[in-house]
Amino acid sequence: MEKKTIIITDLRTQEARDALSYFAAQGWEAVAVPEDVRLWDEAALSAFAAAHEESLAAVIHPAPPLISCGFEEADEDMFARAGNEGAVAAWCVTKVFGGVFRGKGDGVIIYLNSIHAEKPVGRGFLFSANCAAVQMLQREANQDYGPDGVRTFFVQRGVSPDDPDGRSDVSPLYYGVDLRYASRRMPERGSLNELLAFLTTPGAAPLMGADLRADGGMTMYYGHRRRVEGRDYFERKK
Repeated sequence: MEKKTIIITDLRTQEARDALSYFAAQGWEAVAVPEDVRLWDEAALSAFAAAHEESLAAVIHPAPPLISCGFEEADEDMFARAGNEGAVAAWCVTKVFGGVFRGKGDGVIIYLNSIHAEKPVGRGFLFSANCAAVQMLQREANQDYGPDGVRTFFVQRGVSPDDPDGRSDVSPLYYGVDLRYASRRMPERGSLNELLAFLTTPGAAPLMGADLRADGGMTMYYGHRRRVEGRDYFERKK
């Protein structure tokens, strides 16, 4: 039986590298897009996809790299870079691989993105805006490609130990990051692998088009609770 192929478009993050190793260990043909193939170059990406079309079953597309700058510091070059690496790359990935899967009548695209699709990073508006754009792009892709058997998912992951330090004087998010998780610790390596594997199965079909929070409760956690005179209060642990 021929191996199924899964393509990961960017190995910049540890989560993407872990996913590549995990799927390979599970018997997939796990392939990364070469660094010299620009994801916002539709022609180059199409040529790469054609070489794997026959066995291709799933694609994982991570979030763009963090661009840290304030509004006053941003310029046209930064906007162009952010757009190419963010929304334009995601559009090309969706169009190219969505077209392949539409022809097959089956396939999965997972946007392994960031909580910054809905949570400002502080001095990172270009990054957050592109994450949010990809979130909406996934919803639209579900409408366009879903009827033809293509399943799409948007996964919001939390902050990981190897992520760039996003600390700023605007947002406290990157101070005491481990304490911002309900478990009070950073996620373990490979913690998303089984979720990603599940999303490639037919069992995940009821979730197609969904925005999935896989951030360890980071966006929904507000601090530790203590009892004071019989009432509950929330406090921040420094």
